[in-house]
Amino acid sequence: MPGSVGVGVSVATDSRSEGGTPKTTAAIGVATELDPAQWQHAHGPIWEAFRHDTVVVRPLDDAADPGLGDLPGVSQETLGTVKGAVFVPGEFGSDLPTVFSVYLDRVPDNRVLRDIDRYEPLVTQALAVVEYCAGEEQVAQQMLQMTQYRRVIEQAKGLVMGAIGADAPAAFAALARASQHFNIRLRNLAVALVEHVGGQAAEHPDDPDLVVRPTQAERETAARIWAALTTSAILEQS
Repeated sequence: MPGSVGVGVSVATDSRSEGGTPKTTAAIGVATELDPAQWQHAHGPIWEAFRHDTVVVRPLDDAADPGLGDLPGVSQETLGTVKGAVFVPGEFGSDLPTVFSVYLDRVPDNRVLRDIDRYEPLVTQALAVVEYCAGEEQVAQQMLQMTQYRRVIEQAKGLVMGAIGADAPAAFAALARASQHFNIRLRNLAVALVEHVGGQAAEHPDDPDLVVRPTQAERETAARIWAALTTSAILEQS
């Protein structure tokens, strides 16, 4: 990935409701230092992604700070290489939280978000294969079913692209920032948006326990986002 100086994958041993805290299970580059430091001190943008279950992009612009400068025990040499980062929450199995972290030597742009959008499901499926090989077929099947929501996210991206005339990277960036701004997990927002525009249920996994059901507040937020997107498009055309 262009500009990457570290990538990490963290998995919790318990669900959020049971107070689970992720631990870094795999990391390269600066992620070997930054991920564990943030988990240990319960501080930093990786915690924001985990607690609120939303995509966190830092910095959002050239003037912002990645938010990693006050981590105890992290070397200045490491911090000096990081100019931006993206943290993508997910789930391992049916309810165990995960966070996919990418550290960059530049401010995240649409190309970075596009690449993360491609690689994150590959990481999920790789974990599923590991579980399958370890004999955890049920967990592996649940993880593979959860990847069905990647198609719903793709559908939501297509709606945004059609509404504002953006390309795929810009559409994903818009969805990720809306997820962060409104504190709604990305797939919940995608499901609510697709169902609002389509007027019918989105594609779901076969297992009822894995079905994403957006709350009424999330559906109302999706409706407001769609109204804003389509209104701005009409104004630009006029």
